[in-house]
Order: sequence, then structure tokens, then C-alpha cells
Amino acid sequence: MVITDLSQTPQINKSVKLTEIAACTNGRSECIMLLATGSFSGGDIKLQVSQDDINYYPLTDENGVQILLKADMPLYLKFANLYLKCDLTGISSQDLKVSVQ
Repeated sequence: MVITDLSQTPQINKSVKLTEIAACTNGRSECIMLLATGSFSGGDIKLQVSQDDINYYPLTDENGVQILLKADMPLYLKFANLYLKCDLTGISSQDLKVSVQ
């Protein structure tokens, strides 16, 4: 599932509920993979989470550091009852795509 696609008109940058992704796997998977492809500049792809799909907060690791998505480097996350989206503040790109698998 593509959640960010800056090659589209209009550009796409939507949230996804992680438990809905888990439901699609019929319990066969314990985590998801996020993958950013394409080139971008001007900043980092910051991951954010929300319980209500309205108020978003930085997704941080166990040390309180915000998790960033790097191009062509898969990131694995465990399922949780949260919404996930990308903060693209400052990002410039013609072909950035972020997919959840």
C-alpha cells in the first residue's frame, strides 16, 4: 500500500491505521515494512503516530529520538493500534513514494 506518492497530481500523503494492515495479513505477520523510494532533498522523512488520526506526535525510539525513514532502507515496525503517517516538512521531490508492506 502506497501512503505517500509525490509523483501524483495531486500529491498523496495519507495516514494508515496499523491494525488494518495487520488484519490483511490474517495474523501471519508480526510487523510491517516501510520503504521510501525515489530521491528527495530539503529534509528528513519523519514518522508520526496518532491514536485518533487528528493529533499526531513524533514516533520515537527507546531513547526518545524521532524515527526517520531513509531512501531505499527498509524500516520494520511492530503492529499497534495507531495511525501512522509521514511528516514531509521541507521535503522536495518529484518521485518520492513511501509504501507499507
